[in-house]
Amino acid sequence: MPIGELSHKLIDGPMELEDHVFFLCTQVVYRRDRLMQEVLKPVGLLSTEYRVLSAVLRKGPLPMQDLAQWTAYERTRVTHILHGMEDKGWVERTSSDSDRRAVLVRIAPKGAALFKKAKAEVDKITDQILAEHSEEDIAHLRRTLRALRGKLIEMEG
Repeated sequence: MPIGELSHKLIDGPMELEDHVFFLCTQVVYRRDRLMQEVLKPVGLLSTEYRVLSAVLRKGPLPMQDLAQWTAYERTRVTHILHGMEDKGWVERTSSDSDRRAVLVRIAPKGAALFKKAKAEVDKITDQILAEHSEEDIAHLRRTLRALRGKLIEMEG
């Protein structure tokens, strides 16, 4: 099927909105985000802050541009989020040893402890969401989403 025909069929064809791939992706992300906000509120953390802590903990100290890529937030949004997190002592911004102009974001001990507490709550809802799906289904979904993400990154240039 030619590419233009595929997108036309996806949008203008008999497909219901509820069956459109990107509508479904958006619904999953936003609904999970709302659940995360609920479980993170008692911990004192926003889902945006959780995402930043998660990226920095899993990927190590990150330059701002890389952090923006890993969180899928605009760089200006990351900067805004980091101001509050830095004021709370959760992250630190330092100069890179190899490039003094580059700013690296590092997790502070207070941020690591908070993330550990928050992750336990996030893991509970993640387990609930995925409980009815086999490991094979989840692996297939993960491969498909990685391919879509890769294509979108490629298209961003």
